[in-house]
Amino acid sequence: MNKIERFVYNSVRNNPIVKNKIRNIYQSIFDLFPLDQAQSSYPILERPGYFYGFHDHSPFSYDNTKLLANKAEFDLRMPKLGDTLTVGFFEGKDHQNFIKLTETNAWSWHLGCKLQWVGKTNKVIFNDHICGSNVSRIIDVESKEERVLESAVGSVSPDGLWAIGYSFARVQRCMPGYGYIQDVEELGVDDTVPQDGIYRVDLDSGLKKDILSIKDLVKIKPESSMKNMKHYVTHTVISPDSRRFIFLHRWIDPMGPVDKRISRLVVADFDGKIVDIFNTDGMVSHIGWQDSNHVVAYCRVPQYDDKYVVFEVGKPDLSSIIGNKTLTSDGHPSFDSSERWMVTDSYPDRRRIQNLIIFDTKSNKKYEVAKLPQPKEFQSPSHHKHWGCDLHPRWDRKSEMVCFDATFSGVRSLCTMNFGNDILEDNLKCLSNTEAL
Repeated sequence: MNKIERFVYNSVRNNPIVKNKIRNIYQSIFDLFPLDQAQSSYPILERPGYFYGFHDHSPFSYDNTKLLANKAEFDLRMPKLGDTLTVGFFEGKDHQNFIKLTETNAWSWHLGCKLQWVGKTNKVIFNDHICGSNVSRIIDVESKEERVLESAVGSVSPDGLWAIGYSFARVQRCMPGYGYIQDVEELGVDDTVPQDGIYRVDLDSGLKKDILSIKDLVKIKPESSMKNMKHYVTHTVISPDSRRFIFLHRWIDPMGPVDKRISRLVVADFDGKIVDIFNTDGMVSHIGWQDSNHVVAYCRVPQYDDKYVVFEVGKPDLSSIIGNKTLTSDGHPSFDSSERWMVTDSYPDRRRIQNLIIFDTKSNKKYEVAKLPQPKEFQSPSHHKHWGCDLHPRWDRKSEMVCFDATFSGVRSLCTMNFGNDILEDNLKCLSNTEAL
């Protein structure tokens, strides 16, 4: 954002209806000009019709030979009952040979079906809807052996032993497009302050255990804005050492718009004990782990405003900023295995350009490696018709490649960009780079 855009954004950011109207009018002026061409500092390999989903898990297998992917038979509308999603993976040279595993009924454009690898194995896990319940399925991609677990999952631990989950039915009611559309018989799914909340699943036995009630959660460091609101939890991500997890606790006015939500960032252990609640001043959007002791979030901190903030677990009052003057808008961050390089993106700007960004936390440099136009039809009309395509970039296991979803060619595609050894050798090519101030 430039200074004028930042001023307007800050003036209307707490009113999503007005904010979106101003954005749409602003972008429509620039729609009078031809759409810019895609630019990138490295070749982009597209897989048209495929996508992965969110940014908080790597779709690459532990040995980097396989790339998880989803495929829908339609685009530019929300899933309806009966619409299935193909689940599988790419392998072979440059990950171009697709192997179909199965199909699922539980999915969304932004989260996919939460398809993930189970530790350093050949097994994958993903969510499905079977006989009126949201469940998860584990498939060995080599033997095709399959198990069904009674609970949907949000995040799998890197060691492959545990999963953390929550109610996707409640999320769909509170945040359409991030849950599943099927009706389920869940006790208290429409309660404003439900008894249930977060559970853990033993992936070996399949046993589920409730570990954190939302009713108890709202009593921990309560805020005045919580009163008479509808509460839910979402976006669970387990730490690299498989000891703790982060999640978003959110609340909305049950009589108001679903996109006007208040959020806080919470850290808990696998017994459901709250470790930290970071001060994000009511706004936190996208989160991840830098390492097992540091959390990155795009959020609002009073002394910094809206920034990429790194928090230290156990020291909630300590925080630092990534790209204070150069990362000026929201995006989806994740770190590579060296814990040095952060990849993120930007939402479509005035020219509907999405930027793919690599940030070096050692040199404090921002590298723009791609500028990708998004056709207007991929802009979500509303929060109830949320089929837009964010880049959601994710690292491979060797810090050599990122994959992302994009629409610059006119179709939703799973893309990869291979840097070779340039990241490891500090020789990253880019369209532009800027030192943080």
